[in-house]
Amino acid sequence: MLASWKPSTGPPAELLELYGLVVHLLLREERTLVYYNPAGLDCSWEVLWPRNLSAHPQIVWHSHPDLHDQLNGQLLVLACLPMDSSAVLQLEELAHSLSHLRTLARVLIEVAGADQAALASRYLSVCLQRSMLRVELYFRDYQHSLMLYAFRAFPSFELVRRRVSGGQGVQLFAHKLDNLRGHRLRVMPDLSPPNTFSYRDARGDDQVAGYLWDFMATFASRVNAGLEVVRPSWRAGSSSESTYMLEYAAKGFIDVGLTTTLITKRNLWAIHQYSYPLLASSWCTMLPVEEPLPTPYLFGRIVCPALAMTLLPVILVTWLLFRHLRCLTRLKNSRPARILPHLLALLLLTTCSAQLLALLISPPYPDRIASFEDLLRGDRKIMGIRHEFYDMDAALRARYAGIFHLIDDPDELFDLRNHFNTTWAYTMPYIKWLVIKTQQRHFAKPVFRWASDLCFCDFMPTSAVLAPDSIYWESLKDFTFSIHQAGLMRHWIRKSFYDMVQAGRMSIKDYSQLEILRPLSIGDLEFVWRVCGASIAVAAAVFLVELLYFYGNVFLSSL
Repeated sequence: MLASWKPSTGPPAELLELYGLVVHLLLREERTLVYYNPAGLDCSWEVLWPRNLSAHPQIVWHSHPDLHDQLNGQLLVLACLPMDSSAVLQLEELAHSLSHLRTLARVLIEVAGADQAALASRYLSVCLQRSMLRVELYFRDYQHSLMLYAFRAFPSFELVRRRVSGGQGVQLFAHKLDNLRGHRLRVMPDLSPPNTFSYRDARGDDQVAGYLWDFMATFASRVNAGLEVVRPSWRAGSSSESTYMLEYAAKGFIDVGLTTTLITKRNLWAIHQYSYPLLASSWCTMLPVEEPLPTPYLFGRIVCPALAMTLLPVILVTWLLFRHLRCLTRLKNSRPARILPHLLALLLLTTCSAQLLALLISPPYPDRIASFEDLLRGDRKIMGIRHEFYDMDAALRARYAGIFHLIDDPDELFDLRNHFNTTWAYTMPYIKWLVIKTQQRHFAKPVFRWASDLCFCDFMPTSAVLAPDSIYWESLKDFTFSIHQAGLMRHWIRKSFYDMVQAGRMSIKDYSQLEILRPLSIGDLEFVWRVCGASIAVAAAVFLVELLYFYGNVFLSSL
């Protein structure tokens, strides 16, 4: 491609080398090329661009681009700027057109003038202020060697110069967030367990813990950064208010707001202030575990009624056949025939005994609640917060409004739920259920279960709050992928329970009711007494019928 240029008549060799790096970048990655020259200056790309890239399938020409409404992919912006004060305004326009695309854009700036380090520092400072990190700048008129200007963003702005040709390969658009060199990220915790919570350590210092804090602390250590806590202004322990964090981040007071924000239709206006979803949760019901069947009902499950009704006719028919058929007389008097009924009786008794012992040791449960219809037919209610009820689907609210018990005070619900009050079922996000599940590992038996069939929302992507067009968005996204592949997020959520125990905010306590072993009582044999009573009643009825038949014949014979 570049072989057609003659060194004597074409652009300088160093510019051609830089141009080759740009072409290589375009061929290596799918990028849309944008040429930005609002002043119509005589820049080198005016010659290089049409001849070699006019057939490239990813080229966009704009004098005054408005890109964020038209593109959503990787961009390479070639900008031509003057040396006067209008260049800053043009940079501001370019940054505005790249709103929400700054992490995807790579910007190569050519300044139509002589080489000046002070001017390069000024232009690149504007790029840093507008969150454009991957920027390279050079001057059209250079005397000795073509210099590329970039900058280090952390811990403070620092201009970086390097030659295009020097025998060593030049890397364009180096990533600046791999090492923050001790820069402190300003984070605001929501102080809503298990997301984040505060406590005092053994030395009396205020500390923050929670699974979102673990997430952010691990990210900071990965990029060699520190964390600076900005305390929220609302009451600690109340429901998290992401609207406050959005405002704080938009004004530049914080870099990251540590809260779990649901991305819904209501807050799509602030979608560019949310991180890539940290996890996909669900909003379902936490139901009390059903109590096992009482002991009197267990005796009715030893033998299926249908089997009992089948065995009686079979035994009766077999007995009649052996008694009245002469051909079976020899078989009836044989040793196997005399042993077989006893063996069958022993088998039936041992089977029933084993079944009874199994039922007494591990009693079965009644039919589980598996749908909202089951709740309508029963007397169990779901306790929920009133304003959350109106976030549910309208059809669900209209059909199943009767199964809810709504309150306005979230602290009342949290108190009942945290103390495992089984009077109600509760609405529960899956994140907090993982904490409850971890806590129930220390119970003799589970008190609540997760009802995945009784969900109000099956897929809820949750994100943290960031500053608009945050420079950390892409790095946090890549880090989120890594921790999910390693299974760290679930580990941190479960670990947050033990962090709260260590901080004294929760305790390891068994809220389940212990089963006290006791001998069988007369009341437990209720079913047995009923069967015996029914059998005696049937036998008495048969006896009375025989008496009536006998004395009826005697009476008729005496007439």
